[in-house]
Amino acid sequence: MRDQLVAMTADFNRLWADPGTPNRERKRMLDLIIEDATLVRLPAEGTTKVHVRFKGGRTQTITTVNRRSSAQQVKTQPGVVEIVDKLLDEHTYAEIAKLLNEQGIRPGSAARPGRADEQFTPRRVAYLLRTLYDRLRDRGMLTKEEASERLNIHEQTLIRWAENGLISRQAYNDHGACLYEEPGAGVPAKHSSRWDRVVDRKPAVKQTTAPKSSRSSRKDAV
Repeated sequence: MRDQLVAMTADFNRLWADPGTPNRERKRMLDLIIEDATLVRLPAEGTTKVHVRFKGGRTQTITTVNRRSSAQQVKTQPGVVEIVDKLLDEHTYAEIAKLLNEQGIRPGSAARPGRADEQFTPRRVAYLLRTLYDRLRDRGMLTKEEASERLNIHEQTLIRWAENGLISRQAYNDHGACLYEEPGAGVPAKHSSRWDRVVDRKPAVKQTTAPKSSRSSRKDAV
């Protein structure tokens, strides 16, 4: 009887490993030796514990690694997301996509068969993180309407001031839409004069807001 049982074990392994054995027969073979199995999934660890109880009463626990979903398999690497996170503070989606592609960095979808040549696009960059608009708003930058109201000027005047460097602005998309810095000290007052053009007032603003050196201070004191 012992020899027969040992022979059955060898036959079982040989039959299981035989490529010609259909999976439905393997399931029947398992049903002959396994009483039940309990699966405990541990998402935080990325594993599943399988507690197996055999017909003879013996138990065994097997730990397996959870298979990643298709979305996880093509997910962009965290290191790339960190790079985009830093670039997004000062660049638009199109600029970031160009920088990533020039450095040979590829999106997660490039891991799929036949897509190794895929590159970043502005839309793919936008899907990774919060929008640049939200980030700039968190930093206190104003919309065109808000900035013009704070300065008590027309929106077109605001645009001219920004174009000539009197106030700072930053684009938040690839269509030229901008947010404006909070007006601070030294911003020129609104007035109209053909002898005092906006383009000529930028150096004056810089000179007014620039800190004086210690040498100049001593000279003024004398």
